[in-house]
Amino acid sequence: MDMKKHTYLALIGFLSIILLTGCSGYGTLRYHSESGENISVEDLITNSNNYHIYYSGYAENNSSGIMFDPKNDTKTLSPSRRWIKIEGRERVSEVVSWIMIYEYPGNAPALRSIHGPDGQLYGYLFTGWYHAVFKVVDEKTLFAYDLPQPPHYYYGPSEREIGRSN
Repeated sequence: MDMKKHTYLALIGFLSIILLTGCSGYGTLRYHSESGENISVEDLITNSNNYHIYYSGYAENNSSGIMFDPKNDTKTLSPSRRWIKIEGRERVSEVVSWIMIYEYPGNAPALRSIHGPDGQLYGYLFTGWYHAVFKVVDEKTLFAYDLPQPPHYYYGPSEREIGRSN
């Protein structure tokens, strides 16, 4: 009985180590309110010249998310080639407004902060998708994988989207 107990404890410990180290190479998304920050997507738009900004999608009016990487820090968000860099407050505001009209399944578009495995802030992501993948490249860089297509590709256009196109 004692041997069996030690075997189970060793197995649980081994699996715990694997799970903890397996997730250590990825960044996380948090609602910005969870991390104690007092920032809104409107603040990011207003101060857009302080960020490297990228959207994920086929066009500015057909995007899944918009990512803000602060220019004045030592950390970098390295986007995949499908993220498109944009500049200018008006263009950033337009992308955000298009994201806001989509009806995401089970989620509303929200601002989330992007953190490395060590908990340090790397930037922000505004999207309705509840999941995004950020992989550690080195101690100061997270690679941002593509987001899924906007939801109307999967579920059809929303009523708000139909009304906007008229």
